[in-house]
Amino acid sequence: MHLAAFLVNLTGVTYFIAWSYSFYIQLILNFKRKTTHGLSPDFVWVNPLGFLALTLWNWGAYFSPVARKQYQDRHHGHLPQVSTSDLVFSLHALIISAITLAQVFWYGYFRQLLSRQDPLAQISDETSPLISDSIPNSAAGDDNDSSNPVIFHSPIRPSPVAQLFLGGIVIFPFAYAIFVWTGKAQFLDWLYLVGNIKVVISAVKYIPQVVLNHRMRAVNGFAIGVIICDIIGSVLSFSQLVISSVFIDHDPSGIIANPAKLGLAGLSFTFDLIFIAQKYWLYRTKKDDDERI
Repeated sequence: MHLAAFLVNLTGVTYFIAWSYSFYIQLILNFKRKTTHGLSPDFVWVNPLGFLALTLWNWGAYFSPVARKQYQDRHHGHLPQVSTSDLVFSLHALIISAITLAQVFWYGYFRQLLSRQDPLAQISDETSPLISDSIPNSAAGDDNDSSNPVIFHSPIRPSPVAQLFLGGIVIFPFAYAIFVWTGKAQFLDWLYLVGNIKVVISAVKYIPQVVLNHRMRAVNGFAIGVIICDIIGSVLSFSQLVISSVFIDHDPSGIIANPAKLGLAGLSFTFDLIFIAQKYWLYRTKKDDDERI
């Protein structure tokens, strides 16, 4: 029991460090490059909303007496498998992902101001998350044509599809809250809904970045160090959930009863493998200096 408790604390701290550090890698990369070109705006817009959903689930399941009592009634007296590291991580991730979104606005708007003063600058469509097929040579570091400097402007708005998705994700929890208010659903059900929204967002948010990397034939704008830390965090987060549920609470069903944490770990790990394949196999380039931080 003491060993299991130690491992839960250890995996909680280490997964928090790994996942949290992964956010700073992207922040630093954006700052060093003074642009977010190559980073999908759909990804950046959806990410804070997903971590807001995760924060609501974690903090609600941990602090709400109503939700915890409803959970106990459904799981033979067991409590939700939400740890202190889950609370800290979700809130921290929400803050950092919001700052990354602010970088998209800052560098995108700043580049637009510069372009108005530079007649040689070519402006890409700021509303499109997918860059034209003419980008790969520049993204891959082809300096053969340096006579015509081009400033690629970071998109600052999500695509129309992403906007519809964001609208639906925001409206649905408010609509479902009516059922809770009228007594047709429990507060725990609403928290489960919010937690599952995080799972859906985790499944969807990486797709625009995968497509953008494919269109650019490069992964220059997306910090690959994020993926390495993400894999470590995914494995450790899942390990903590299993150890806590099986060896401490003796309730294996607690693994499935935390869909947000389980889904986040599994989906993150899956897409991490895709990004690694894109970076080191499909679209490998010789010029990756701006990825080193």
